Amino acid sequence: MVEGVCDFPRYFEVVEATTPELRNEVFRLRYQVYAQELGWEPTAVGNFAEESDSFDRRAIFVLLRHRASARFIGCLRLVLADPLDPLQAFPFEPLAPAAAEAMRQHHGALWRKTSAEISRVAVIGEFRRRGKEKLSPVSESNGDHPNLSVERRGFPHIAAGLYVGAAALALGRQVERVFALMEPRLARRLRAYGILFEQIGAPVEHHGQRIPYRLEGSEFEQGLSDDLIGLLYIIKRNLAGSPT
Repeated sequence: MVEGVCDFPRYFEVVEATTPELRNEVFRLRYQVYAQELGWEPTAVGNFAEESDSFDRRAIFVLLRHRASARFIGCLRLVLADPLDPLQAFPFEPLAPAAAEAMRQHHGALWRKTSAEISRVAVIGEFRRRGKEKLSPVSESNGDHPNLSVERRGFPHIAAGLYVGAAALALGRQVERVFALMEPRLARRLRAYGILFEQIGAPVEHHGQRIPYRLEGSEFEQGLSDDLIGLLYIIKRNLAGSPT
């Protein structure tokens, strides 16, 4: 059991950004984190304050709402195969071409058709931990400090909640495998929850060290703890009730 996971749904709600207004919330939140807080993207000129790219046209989006404040405080996207051209690359491929080639050799030329990639994971600064994590777009820390409130102990589970949300969307669309380019310490943290990403390539430099990982859909639920299985079903219900 990972302490505090059962408290997560009391404080946070995972929703799919299915409307133009909610997708704009995603792009604004990404701008806040990637441009204003981390400086990884250029800041806007004038009133334009959104961050998006060409992969967004074939992505679905998850938002994380903080219940107490009713604010959206985190997001990610799940980039799907291009329906018109399944040979189109995923975001991780230019940074880790050897990993992409390994997937082609193992799964065949159309490996992307049944795949997806989790990317653009972002959580606003006040919900990330201190120290080095201020330089990371999502928190990976342990939340068991005895002086933290119950709600604050739930904050480190934000990453797990977002990734479980992405997995729920992928499972609902018969995606066979999901890729992610992430910090190794985040992958280790997710493994503590039973989210078993497998390294598929060498580390690369991209705003710090990142490693390409793969999660097979057939193995996803097998690795989850009972608490995470329960959270998965709660998140599935949240997503089923997302605005349309």
